[in-house]
Amino acid sequence: MKKFLIGFFSVLITHVSHAQLHQLLHDDFSANNYGWYETQTDKVTLQVRDGKYYFNVPDGGWMSYLTPYIDPTKDFSLEATFTQLDGKIDNGIGLIWGYNDKDLNSFTFTTNGYCRIICADKTLGISEEWRKADNINPLWKDNKIKIEQRGTSTYFYLNGKEILKTKILPWYGKQVGFVGYTQMRFLADDFIISNAVKINLPENANLNVQKENLSFYVNSPYDEVGPKISSDGKTLYFGRKKSLDNLGGIEDGEDVWMSNTVDGKNWQRSVNLGAPVNTTGVNNLASVSTDNNTFLFHASDGFSFMHRTLGGWSALEDQGIHFKNEADFLEGCLSPDGKVILFTAKLKKNVNYRESIKERDIYLCIKQNNGKWSEPINAGSSLNSSGDEYSPFLSADGRTLYFATDGRAGYGGVDVFMSKRLNDSWTQWSEPVNLGLGINSVGFDAYYTLPASGEYGYMVSNIKTLGLTDIIRFKLPKVLRPDPVVLVSGKVLNAKTKAVVSAAITFDDLTTGKDIGEARSDPQSGDYKIALPSGKNYGFHAYVSGYFSVNENLELTDLKEYTELKKDLFLVPIEIGESIQLKNVFFVQSKPQLKSESYPELDRLTEILKSNPTIEIELSGHTDNRGDAAANLALSSQRVEAVKSYLTSKGIDIKRITGKGYGGTMPVVPNDTDTNRQLNRRVEFKIIKK
Repeated sequence: MKKFLIGFFSVLITHVSHAQLHQLLHDDFSANNYGWYETQTDKVTLQVRDGKYYFNVPDGGWMSYLTPYIDPTKDFSLEATFTQLDGKIDNGIGLIWGYNDKDLNSFTFTTNGYCRIICADKTLGISEEWRKADNINPLWKDNKIKIEQRGTSTYFYLNGKEILKTKILPWYGKQVGFVGYTQMRFLADDFIISNAVKINLPENANLNVQKENLSFYVNSPYDEVGPKISSDGKTLYFGRKKSLDNLGGIEDGEDVWMSNTVDGKNWQRSVNLGAPVNTTGVNNLASVSTDNNTFLFHASDGFSFMHRTLGGWSALEDQGIHFKNEADFLEGCLSPDGKVILFTAKLKKNVNYRESIKERDIYLCIKQNNGKWSEPINAGSSLNSSGDEYSPFLSADGRTLYFATDGRAGYGGVDVFMSKRLNDSWTQWSEPVNLGLGINSVGFDAYYTLPASGEYGYMVSNIKTLGLTDIIRFKLPKVLRPDPVVLVSGKVLNAKTKAVVSAAITFDDLTTGKDIGEARSDPQSGDYKIALPSGKNYGFHAYVSGYFSVNENLELTDLKEYTELKKDLFLVPIEIGESIQLKNVFFVQSKPQLKSESYPELDRLTEILKSNPTIEIELSGHTDNRGDAAANLALSSQRVEAVKSYLTSKGIDIKRITGKGYGGTMPVVPNDTDTNRQLNRRVEFKIIKK
């Protein structure tokens, strides 16, 4: 919303009961829910109070407007009710539309009985003369004006009576609002916008939300922008512009700030992250990794990483992604598995999609097996519109994308939408759905983020703020949440000393054997986090040279709700006598036949043996104590032989591997529950020569 002094303009608004029109907005001014401009000085007063929008305008007049979504190529209507209280009765009151800070259309009336239509396009031949209207009510009486575009004509109504029909008037911009010419007091009420477009909303969804300002502990008198909430919802990163406490001060740039919460409700006072994260220029944080240990930064033509180190944060690491972005801004996010960067840009030519891109689209770069990133790939027409896309955010499930656009029917100039990835490709998406009025407004809504739980959404607002733009949050209706995930967190530790180890972390789809995600641990604390979506059987482990990893697994084929799981990852030093359990080696029940889910684990053991060609190992097989002891002993020995055969088939010399089955004679826990018996059924290996 903005306000402007004017010299000689008029205004237009309309509402229709036309069957194909859908009401997009109805403001009864019971509160300032849409961000109308309010001020009170000795020269001008604008206030939303007592169910009205009150204007006391000075010489020169005044305009106040919003930027709602209207498709002017389709039928629409605008309407509002005005009541002049006092002042000059021969000056106009009314509506403006299609305004772009320079040109506009307007429809105004005077309480002494005249009305006028103004169009900036003089070639249309529309007379700007005041015309007499005999049905205008005087001071202290309501006057309802309405504009309706139908087919190839525009109709103008005063108090229910058609007073003029013209050609369709052009739109120069997106602003729609109110105008008062000079020296008068008046009220505006019942502002209604309808359009022959239908907003795509979730079916049977109650989208009412209550927005919560995160208080002065997070927000400031300056602009807060681009919030990034950590996967656990406990740390909020954001930009602050032109603050006295920025490294560049108030003159230049934007710094990255941070605030923490312990209970998810009360936020600690925000702090500047300082150098090297911030410089004296613009520090444009694009994304925070799921593990909270990597920042993604962007410039006008590419992306860089910054990682946590023992001493703080690393220098920026260029990712080799470079392109010519013809738009003024670039926004992006890192996928939760760390393998895809999604971003919005205006690229002149992209052979993956179409020859000429005239607006900002969503693109992606995929990390290849060699560690390099692909060239930008357009996300496709099912996601991108004919307008501009903004601020993509891929949720922890790796499937649900939130983004903003001005190219789809909504409530404001830019609204936030949600879409689901339909398969493993990155160009097939569901029809985007609008997040609804409440999350979206009649203004600019973008820069949306949420934690792995999907419980709260975070974004920036300029409505009812403590400063300029503030960070707000709201509880997200379940229909707008991503699919559930398990957020696994813990520490990476030396299995022998329990000391913290800085390590890479990978997780695999045990069914396909593919490495599907990566993370890293904090070198100082050992902390890590990974988000595992529903629908797969996962293996995950830490890795660093000089250690064997103790692998973990988690089956999530039928996950129903968000879950948090604590699981420390252990690394065993490559030393003689050390034993390591192969937790992700699986057999057909009661048989020595390996399941395919075992292959990623055994392949990693193969690579370690190849990288350390002098190591020799001893395998041991174990069962629980149920059934015949002799049969259990035989089964455990056969399973050891199955593992030996797999390793030798991959090129490991049989002389480096010995093994023995122990049946149920060496349990690690009592065989008194199904869970404990499963723990006792295992294969281990021990280093016998280094």
